[in-house]
Amino acid sequence: MSKDTIKEAINAQPFQPFTVRVADGNAYPVPARDSVSLQPNGRTLLIWGEAGKIKLLDSMLVTEIEKESNGQ
Repeated sequence: MSKDTIKEAINAQPFQPFTVRVADGNAYPVPARDSVSLQPNGRTLLIWGEAGKIKLLDSMLVTEIEKESNGQ
């Protein structure tokens, strides 16, 4: 997935929570803009999880950005 697509999800106005899906099938929720960061060169995505845990993802392994529906 391109870094521009990931940036669009992070910088959306207003922010809409989304889930990052990666090639191995795992999914990582991004509930707020301040819980995610994309390295300036776009290579690494950092997601803050529950209890202060972080997940570092190679953005090249991101297969989908799934936006939450408004009905939730």
